[in-house]
Amino acid sequence: MDLGGHDFLHMNKLAIKEHFDSIAESFDKDRSRFGYYHKCVFKIYKTFIPEGQNVLEIGCATGDLLNALNPSRGVGVDLSDGMVNIASNKYPQLHFHVMSAEDLKLNEKFDYVLAANVLDYLEDIGSVLDNLKSMLVTDGKIVITLVNPIWELNFRFWERFYLKTPAPQKNLITNKDMVNLFETNGFEVIKERLGMFFPLNIPIISQVFNFIIPEIPMLRQLCAVQYIVAKPKRSKQALSCSVIIPCYNEKSNIADCLRRIPPMGVFTEAIVVDDGSTDMTSMMVCQDLNNAIRIKLISYQPNQGKGHAVKAGFDSAQGDVLMILDADMTVIPEDLPKFFKLFEEGKADFVNGTRMVYPMEKKAMNPVNYIGNKIFNLMLSWIMEQRVSDTLCGTKAMFKKDYKKIHMNDKSWGDFDLLFGAAKLCLKLREVPIHYKMRIADESKMKVIKHGWPLLMEVCQGMKELKFDKVC
Repeated sequence: MDLGGHDFLHMNKLAIKEHFDSIAESFDKDRSRFGYYHKCVFKIYKTFIPEGQNVLEIGCATGDLLNALNPSRGVGVDLSDGMVNIASNKYPQLHFHVMSAEDLKLNEKFDYVLAANVLDYLEDIGSVLDNLKSMLVTDGKIVITLVNPIWELNFRFWERFYLKTPAPQKNLITNKDMVNLFETNGFEVIKERLGMFFPLNIPIISQVFNFIIPEIPMLRQLCAVQYIVAKPKRSKQALSCSVIIPCYNEKSNIADCLRRIPPMGVFTEAIVVDDGSTDMTSMMVCQDLNNAIRIKLISYQPNQGKGHAVKAGFDSAQGDVLMILDADMTVIPEDLPKFFKLFEEGKADFVNGTRMVYPMEKKAMNPVNYIGNKIFNLMLSWIMEQRVSDTLCGTKAMFKKDYKKIHMNDKSWGDFDLLFGAAKLCLKLREVPIHYKMRIADESKMKVIKHGWPLLMEVCQGMKELKFDKVC
């Protein structure tokens, strides 16, 4: 009997539906036998999806993953009536629908769409991805996991011994295949990795292997789980800008700094945060310095550190894009449009200045600070899983909507909080080379001994959250 393409796809979808309906009642019990694997997959999603978001899960099964993410609004869809009935009874605060990924029709938008081992069963992944673009808010993300095809025979073997929930025949799709499908359907891939080398729980041994092997370039290809974070490509848009200038005893620099800030986008505001200055810095700030932008002053006593000042400025900012500019003008204000342009053109979600490309002026950075910065660069690049060439450059920029999702510790400098926060949110990070100048007046506030140890503690915390917490 010769079946047309549409009839064949319909029969295949029907077979998948019947399979999952048949195992719905025993699904949770069967999956508990392979609980370590699912616990690790849950941790991957919880690493990339903050709590309190609007989340859609494709192929939600009995709803455990969606519930674990603690969304402000959670919607799950599944082809199986049996799975959806169980999910609805288990988690009445969430919303579940019987619906296939190919025929998805929901009149709402989401911050995140997730699909755990679902694309393995789809007949036309490209059309599903194209449909999902309309269901994401601006800069919303898709997070997916897939079984590494080289593990398929192992999993089939484990199904025979009831170590894994039975599954119908799957697509043998790799991360590289998915990257191609995302990019050809209007998405850009933010992160693409493999993890979980040992999906059975043998205390200590599993944890050690699952931490080490994914960090080794060749061996990581043997890991069981592939995961990708992607978002629709963003077109050019009109944006406003807030330039935050944290300062402490910058009386000699602040007026010239404000005069030189260029107007950017719909509007530009400069927010000077006087962090307990004792030299009348705040007296130098007035609107007449630069009528092309809006100037605002925040002043308080006593001095509480740069991180506190940056947080105060960010919290009061009105612009779409938030920038940090040091008042000492070691990074010149005229370079700010280079940062802003990347946001306008949809090329970045987080922009970091880097002083490590162009030659520095003599005495701009002392040798000890230079070496310390290089060490931190290597550590953060490994932890964040993307290259950062200058972690301590004071000029950084991000969207305010993303800043609101980051927990910023106001007791330190703020640089690492923002960088680690960007990594957790899988923001698209880009760097802008800047010409690093010697301070025009006064001396640097960065002290190696005083500030190096707190920064190292922040690195340890970032390592825990971005590396260790993903390991079961």
